[in-house]
Amino acid sequence: MIFNSLPRKKAIILIASSIAVLLIGTILYLCLKTKSNDENNPGFAQYIEAYTSGIISKKASIRIQLAGQIKTLHTLNQEVGKDVLDFSPSIKGKAFWVDERTIEFKPDEDLEPGEAYNAVLNLQKITEVPKEFETFSFSFQVIKPSFKVEEDGLKSINSSSLDYLKLTGSLYTSDVEDSKDIEKLLTATYAGETKKLKWIHNSTTLTSKYTVDSLKMGSDAQKLKLSWNGKPIDSDVSGDEEIEVPAKGVFKVLNVKAVQEPEQYLLVQFSNPIMVAQDLSGLISIGNVSEVQFTIEGSEVKVYGPDKLEGNYAIKINSGIQNIVGQKLKESFNANVNFENVEPKIIIPGKGSIIPDSGKLTYPFEAINLKAVDVTIIKIYENNIPQFLQKNGPNGDQELRRVGKPLIEKTIQLDEDKSLNLKKRNRFALDIDQMIKTEPGAIYRITIGFRKEYSLYGCDGKSNKASSGDEEDDYNYYDEYYGDNIDEDDGFWQRYNSYYPSGFSWDEKDDPCSNSYYNKDRWVSRNVIASNIGLITKRGNDNSLTVFATNILNTNTMEGVEIKIMDYQNQLIATATTDGEGIAHFDTKRKPYLLLAKKDAQRGYLKLDDGSSLPLSRFNVSGDVVQNGIKGFIYGERGVWRPGDSVYVSFILEDKAKTLPPDLPVIFELYNPQGQLNKKLISSKGLNGFYSFRFKTENGDPTGNWLSKVKVGGAVFSKSIKIETIMPNRLKINLDFGGEKELGKGHGTKGTLTAKWLFGATAKNLKAKVDATLVPSKTVFDKFKAYTFDDPTSAFETESKNLFEGTLNENGVATVNASLTSSESAPGVLMANFTTKVFEPGGNFSIDNFSMPYHVFDSYVGVKMPEGDKLSGMLVTGKDHVISIANVDTKGK
Repeated sequence: MIFNSLPRKKAIILIASSIAVLLIGTILYLCLKTKSNDENNPGFAQYIEAYTSGIISKKASIRIQLAGQIKTLHTLNQEVGKDVLDFSPSIKGKAFWVDERTIEFKPDEDLEPGEAYNAVLNLQKITEVPKEFETFSFSFQVIKPSFKVEEDGLKSINSSSLDYLKLTGSLYTSDVEDSKDIEKLLTATYAGETKKLKWIHNSTTLTSKYTVDSLKMGSDAQKLKLSWNGKPIDSDVSGDEEIEVPAKGVFKVLNVKAVQEPEQYLLVQFSNPIMVAQDLSGLISIGNVSEVQFTIEGSEVKVYGPDKLEGNYAIKINSGIQNIVGQKLKESFNANVNFENVEPKIIIPGKGSIIPDSGKLTYPFEAINLKAVDVTIIKIYENNIPQFLQKNGPNGDQELRRVGKPLIEKTIQLDEDKSLNLKKRNRFALDIDQMIKTEPGAIYRITIGFRKEYSLYGCDGKSNKASSGDEEDDYNYYDEYYGDNIDEDDGFWQRYNSYYPSGFSWDEKDDPCSNSYYNKDRWVSRNVIASNIGLITKRGNDNSLTVFATNILNTNTMEGVEIKIMDYQNQLIATATTDGEGIAHFDTKRKPYLLLAKKDAQRGYLKLDDGSSLPLSRFNVSGDVVQNGIKGFIYGERGVWRPGDSVYVSFILEDKAKTLPPDLPVIFELYNPQGQLNKKLISSKGLNGFYSFRFKTENGDPTGNWLSKVKVGGAVFSKSIKIETIMPNRLKINLDFGGEKELGKGHGTKGTLTAKWLFGATAKNLKAKVDATLVPSKTVFDKFKAYTFDDPTSAFETESKNLFEGTLNENGVATVNASLTSSESAPGVLMANFTTKVFEPGGNFSIDNFSMPYHVFDSYVGVKMPEGDKLSGMLVTGKDHVISIANVDTKGK
């Protein structure tokens, strides 16, 4: 949570919220000239450090953080007396101590949207204060509910449907709303009936994606009507829009529009899916732009220019374009599209927080449509990092003032290099070494922001200068601060924590020509530490810890790294030094929270809490579990048994620590699928840790998964045993294609099917069936492993075909014609899976399966892309990159 700090005269209100949502609000001045308030009294700074104020979410909590010198006596989560906090209008709820200095009031219900609240904290109920400071008054306001609706246009429901369309779009809310209420805001009516909308909600970004699906095209054109009304969330926003759905069989252009993000292209939407195989060069043109490229996705065509498009362009779509059934566009279509300026933006590439110290410390960032940026660097002291990491992850920003100090506020000009086109995305790098003298072990939080006067965005004659006159520019880093300060940095923190400019309007927050666009949500921040120490840890269930240290610059192991592990209270648990392989081992009784690494001037930090560990859901990490210092493994002589079979189960016991006494009884228990104990065997005589248990099942035993358990002392090991009624193959089946290792389309390869009884007799005159299934495979040739031969734009669905169904001859032989066919849409080599069944006279059958590659094409074209930058993987600008192309036959020649 971020909340306001004291004291201030020229006060800037911060925004507080107890949930991670997009905060919407406006900066209010505390000195409203009509009413006094304690928020602008600098004398309270010795008692109150921060508090909730400004525009907050209706689901927010209200917090007050006392100054460090205030002495309090209470327990964690202890309820605060009811007479400590008063609200007007009143708010039902309870206040608690969330830590030694912070009071949090949690409302029982959502706050009233749009309501302005006044609050009074009775300080004298908490601590001794002079009479003039007995009560502290502050105010805040709740976000007023609002929303807006956008539609993305009609498109086919898939790449093969000529009968159905769908409409997609987005609905944005100003505050967190219940998903059920959001779905009541928008309705769709089509062909006289109300259509049900499909929704995907994202409460973090306050965005809800909707789809009006399966709009059946009729014999005539029909209207799809979207209507929205804000009554379910108490908003006065309402409106409607009608969209024409063309008639069935009508192939036409529905819409043409410019798309800027995440990449720039011209989007052309048709009423039918477009034939993928056709060449659209010359059929769709953008003004005088040459060498355009196309991608076809169902009924949408994306047109990309060779360079950035800016301004107005005449678009021409000719009548030769075909849909998937070969129907041509009857009429040409002309349009005028404006590629507007890209909104001003800053981007930090990558996600990491560690910058390798290779001798020059730089910090890359990308800027669009900006001629300057404001850079702020805050230093988090090395001795404060354990405290900082208690509240934060590697890139956190909570309670920075407690642990950090501002080092620099500086404006960096981006327009000094006149050769750069600043309206396009350009990469820059901050030279950190020139700006500050870095300290080993410290974390630096770098924030890059921008103001309206830095923008190069064209606003049709509107000024890009900041507001002037009676309106003050809350965004100015360099406004002089007057008043009694907590310390010399008080003014900085009040400026740094400002969220929204004066006169902020949520409806204009996405308009680069409005002051409301230039708020702190547009800024980017990253915590960085200059270090070459890379750390990986593995923790066991017994809290044992293994640490691996490597050099980030060359990936070599690092010997002699001092490793300290701390608990949550920042107390030392253990210390070790990495060996020649860069490994250190710890056996601890307590659960560690933080790891500190140190070698010479290098430092490294790693949180060891469960929330910071890597997700393992996509990896098989089961392994063996050590119980009480022993390991055990159960196995059988086969994987499945039939009722009535004899079962032989073995158990291997490993006791490295020699904790078990000799002749310790090992107990074996068998449970049927209903969980009932079926057998219990005991063995105390093992051979080198091997114990054998033998038993026989009954013919009438139930089938399914039985459970075997082995108990050794206090450890229990278990394994499922499958008891199933199975019929083994009684025929030996062989399908031979004359030594061919692969098949080809139209080659007419013939195979010989033979079958014999397992006891050697010929399986004559038996019925047989051969089926083949084609599935996608990866196209790889030994001499061209670096090339990509598969077409990523083609989708292939599994195809099945019956190749043979008949009777074997007197010798148990039949001829199978493997002339498979498949569409040309295959992405590359397919795999043909053959399933052969030979039926006995009684109806039972034996089965055989095998696979062979199947070539739809006689030759393949592969592309080998050049290697990118070693660190980023990207292709650098300013140099030629060679793309290799290979054309090979089915043998890879």
